[in-house]
Amino acid sequence: MNTKLNAIETINERTAEQIVSDEFLIARAKILELAATLDRIERARGDVEDTRHMQLLTHGMQILCDDEVDKAKRVQLLMSREYDPRWKDSMSIAKKES
Repeated sequence: MNTKLNAIETINERTAEQIVSDEFLIARAKILELAATLDRIERARGDVEDTRHMQLLTHGMQILCDDEVDKAKRVQLLMSREYDPRWKDSMSIAKKES
């Protein structure tokens, strides 16, 4: 019997209400952590509104609040680098000799 498969099936069978109940405290903590970060940015000297990182955070939060599906996928794609087929070269990862 595949325990991992059974666990996935059980997760997929949860209702929306069960998911909210099960994951509320974790989600709440993440929202509070983000709010605290935004408060620190607001109180700090300087302006970051036009920086790439702040724009990415703002866009990510907009995705979280919209009515579209696949929020996690869309945020992941937003925050990820575009695929570079030469990534090993750009990160100085040498090929192992056989």
